[in-house]
Amino acid sequence: MEYLLTADEMKGCDREAVESGKVTGVALMDKASLGVSKVAGNLLGDARGKRIAIICGKGNNGGDGLGAASYLAQMGADVNVLLIGSESEISGDVKTFLEKAKKLSSEHAKIQIQEFEQVADSLSLNDYDLVIDAVFGTGLSDEPKDAAKRAIQMMVDAFTPILAVDLPSGLNSDDGTAYTMSPRAAATVTMGKLKRGLIMNDGKENAGEISVIDIGLPDGLAATTNIDTYVIGASDVKDLLPQRRAETYKHAVGKVFALVGSVGMTGAGIMVGRAAMRAGAGAVVLGVPSELNNVYESQLTEVMTVPLPQTGDGSLSLAVLLQIQKNLEWANVLVVGPGLSRNQETSQLVAKILRSHDGAVLVDADGLNAIADQPDILHETHAELILTPHHGEFSRLTKFSVEEISKNRIEMARRYAKDNKLTLVLKGSPTVIGTKEGKVYVNVHGNPGMATAGMGDVLTGIIAAMMGQKLGPVDAAIAGVYLHSVAGDIALESKGVYSLIASDVIDSLPQAFKKVIDGDVFEFRRIS
Repeated sequence: MEYLLTADEMKGCDREAVESGKVTGVALMDKASLGVSKVAGNLLGDARGKRIAIICGKGNNGGDGLGAASYLAQMGADVNVLLIGSESEISGDVKTFLEKAKKLSSEHAKIQIQEFEQVADSLSLNDYDLVIDAVFGTGLSDEPKDAAKRAIQMMVDAFTPILAVDLPSGLNSDDGTAYTMSPRAAATVTMGKLKRGLIMNDGKENAGEISVIDIGLPDGLAATTNIDTYVIGASDVKDLLPQRRAETYKHAVGKVFALVGSVGMTGAGIMVGRAAMRAGAGAVVLGVPSELNNVYESQLTEVMTVPLPQTGDGSLSLAVLLQIQKNLEWANVLVVGPGLSRNQETSQLVAKILRSHDGAVLVDADGLNAIADQPDILHETHAELILTPHHGEFSRLTKFSVEEISKNRIEMARRYAKDNKLTLVLKGSPTVIGTKEGKVYVNVHGNPGMATAGMGDVLTGIIAAMMGQKLGPVDAAIAGVYLHSVAGDIALESKGVYSLIASDVIDSLPQAFKKVIDGDVFEFRRIS
């Protein structure tokens, strides 16, 4: 899996690499600079004769920009380096690349070095073919000020494509939120390893196409041993997909039993059942309120149903417990929650099942509301739990605001899953998966068209199918989340962002499986 780092974790990797004596800071910066120039050249098609403005801060990010200036000038581009601050403020490895650029400037008419503040009043970034943002990268820890703030504002206002170095300036490297503003880049070149801020919050919108540059970090760095956050890739999911023997049969490839539905909310269970079958479950049985059984039977062909006792409100009653023991013993995984309603007796049913059942249980929707009302359930159950809340449901579970969760979803998911000894799928953009061991897996696929009713029920069905096929909770969550989002991206191509509905994702699952198996899913471009 690909590591996903905080700014401090990346600094630790760089520091250890240099202190080990296996590589110098100048060598790391040189490879980073070369990577920036390669991506710039790709964006321009041909750098020769193109005008490029590179706005450079005083830190290592600026050093990467200065190094790229030299490479791009040698490629035939007309480069204007705009320094935030004065040359006298630049030191260390960065100064090495400033001196190299200055030497080229004296020999090569196509590279010019100026102080940003001296030319800002007459500067128009729209006069250039490309702007390279090398102001801060991951080095920003507070709101930008003075010349840096003005430079960022100019990039925000410009129509010229922007290439960001490591991270669009103005973003928090760890949570991706903008301190006040940040340019929307056409592409970002990030050094060595992925940074959290590139795929979270404003970073997800502003980073553009991401390229990860191999800057020559040695293998086996001790600094990576404590990194416990990862990005899910297609090859990871391909390795998890269950293999089927030629002589297999339906009950050997996944048995899913789901307690679903109430009056007015039959669609949730239908989506769960269809998605689970399409994701490879051998057999799916839905336990539904008795008076709604005909609705389910008329809508479902491959999925079986069991009519169960219901409350006066048309939801499942406590009497269900007397009838489902054989189903629980039969199933590889139990699903509880989709469409159940918040009826008090039904919530008591959920609580009793979770306290008494010791198998694998996926809890979604109104099952989560039952846990929110009785949080002690999590410390009394012997079940192997997967919870799949969206941010609103997670807010009810944790009492944190949706805004706090959105900003800190990685660490909140980690803490909640570890404290409660379960697997958590915190749905959103991006979806993150927390484990009882304290690891977090982040999915970068999916699209805004998936923000529609029934989409979570489809995800529940896919994860349940993976668990039914003998994947453990974490592996099932990783595979299910990934396949769901890739299917959503496939559906987007034909349906568009406004017309995409949950059943489109189910219909796109066969293509999603094929793309994963064929390695035909793109996460990030990697450049050596």
